[in-house]
Amino acid sequence: MNFNSHLGKKNQNMNVFRISVIVLAFFALSCKEAIVPFETAHENLAAKLLSENQILLEEYLKDDPKPNWKTFSESIDALVSNGHPKLKTWAESLRPLVPAAGSDLESSYEKISKIQEILIQIKTEVPNQSQYNRFYCPMVDKSWVMTGKEVKNPYAPEMRDCGELLQ
Repeated sequence: MNFNSHLGKKNQNMNVFRISVIVLAFFALSCKEAIVPFETAHENLAAKLLSENQILLEEYLKDDPKPNWKTFSESIDALVSNGHPKLKTWAESLRPLVPAAGSDLESSYEKISKIQEILIQIKTEVPNQSQYNRFYCPMVDKSWVMTGKEVKNPYAPEMRDCGELLQ
């Protein structure tokens, strides 16, 4: 075998390698999850969930809160059955976080915080949810989603005005 035929064989192997890499890259990119657009019905379901969240957080602002998570849970169920994969994933993440009836407020705050993080994703990604704003309290290191621009911290009864509006 002379030098030129050895070099030609090496170039041929490199070309096969390059083509293989391109084919693998193409398949990897084409296997990406399809993006399903949000339709008006999906936007309405997200708005209903955020509206129920608003009602719950307003209840937590009262002196003796008695939150009722039933309607919020029903809104989660509606997200699961709507057929949109992203809404279904969010709903399935929300379900185990809903505080049980009669659970004490202190233990429910951590679950509420995790719920709010998912709702922030929904507010950000689902179109037409701009009436809701994200708030953050550095003292408790928690966020929440509510309407308006006034800070009403649902986590800290002793400091309801602690926090800031994040856009």
